[in-house]
Parts: sequence; structure tokens; C-alpha cells
Amino acid sequence: MPWKRPDSVPKGQVWSTFKGRDRDGKPGLSFQIRDMEDEYKEQCLDLMQETFLRDEPLCRILDINSDSTSIKTIRDNWEAYLSQGVSLACFTEEDGKPGTLVGFNIVLVKSKDDPEEDMENVKGESWKKLLKTLVAAEDLVDVFDHYGVDRFLTSSGLTVLPEFRGQNIGGKIFAAREPLCKALGIKATATVFTAITSQVLAAKCGYEVLAELPYSAMMKQGIDLTDCECKTAKLMGRKFT
Repeated sequence: MPWKRPDSVPKGQVWSTFKGRDRDGKPGLSFQIRDMEDEYKEQCLDLMQETFLRDEPLCRILDINSDSTSIKTIRDNWEAYLSQGVSLACFTEEDGKPGTLVGFNIVLVKSKDDPEEDMENVKGESWKKLLKTLVAAEDLVDVFDHYGVDRFLTSSGLTVLPEFRGQNIGGKIFAAREPLCKALGIKATATVFTAITSQVLAAKCGYEVLAELPYSAMMKQGIDLTDCECKTAKLMGRKFT
């Protein structure tokens, strides 16, 4: 049975608040990282489609933005992930309430008894190639056995609006996964990071490298990622104490 957020963890929680850096002589803005609630769903999905698919290295190499079928499939997948109710949105904070959406992280819980991805029925050739790459990296290590857990938190993309980058918002979103996991009773997190910036950020946030997949290895599946500026995907994780 698919994992569901327990009723004992009410939705709409704020997991972190912080102050951004001063800029151009102006004091830093206040931010809050909170549950993505239904009223913000379309706005968050639009942000992911417009910025993540444009900026993420594999999406660029595979030209996903030119593949309308892949875009629809990805967006449908993201909507399914959001139904778990654990994704994280970062807003400016105004009088303790969310203001402008500045960043978003689609997170979900993977369980040991989840069915395997059915590659044959994945629609969109570009997305299928990217998904095969992610699965190849995930298959290098059994995260459940490595951390001794039957479920863990993972991610399907994180993005921050360009005008708000340099505020460590990505790092703060990573950090917010810990109180979220503790509230949900989840003891580990693991994600395949496909870009140099996200790999460096994850390492700074205490993630260990569990496995590394050279993109050149995907040539045997007919997937050419050799022009990507990042040469490997890293499966990285962290166990919470």
C-alpha cells in the first residue's frame, strides 16, 4: 500500500524560519519553509516546470523542454508525489505568514514494498532516458539495507528562483527535511544528485556518497550524456539520529 502522511502529523506546518543575507545595503528578508498546501500546488508545479527543467543538467542535455510528452509525464508524476503531502515550499515571511514563493522541493517517502518502475509504459523518450539514469544510480546501493530502514525520504527535484539564489535557501530546505522526517518517524533520506551544485550542497549538509554513476556508463543503454558538465550522478544519503 502506498505510504500516506499519518493523521498524527497535521498538515500546514512551518518547519523552519530564517533570515536571508543583507544585499545592496538592505537588510535580508525573512523566510519560512513549510508544507506545500493545496492552494499553492499549481504555483509550485509551475515553478518546477519553468526553472528546474530549464536548469537541471540532464534535462538540458536531453532537451526535455522540447518534448511535450515528457513534460506532461513529469508533471503528472510530480502531482502524484505531492499527494503524499510532504513536499516543502519556501516563501518570504510577512507577519508570520507566507508571502512570495521563492523555492520548492518535491519530496516523497519511498517504502521497501513499493512496486518497481515500469519503464515500458513510461511516456516521453527524453524523460524515459533520464529516469533510466536515475534508476541505474539508485540500483547501485540498497538504501533500505544500508540504513536498516523500511522507508526513507527522497526528492524529485529542488529549485529556487534565480533572483533569490545566494541566500542558502537550498541548504535551508535540505535542513528542513530533518524535523519533517523526525515528525513522520522516518530515520533516513537519500537522493540521486545529478548536478555539481546539488552534490556540493548535499555534502555541506552532511550527506554521504553512497554510490556514483559515471554518465558514460549509460551509453550501453543508448543514452548519451557525455556532454553534461557534471560527469557523474551521486546517490547521497544521511541517517538521522
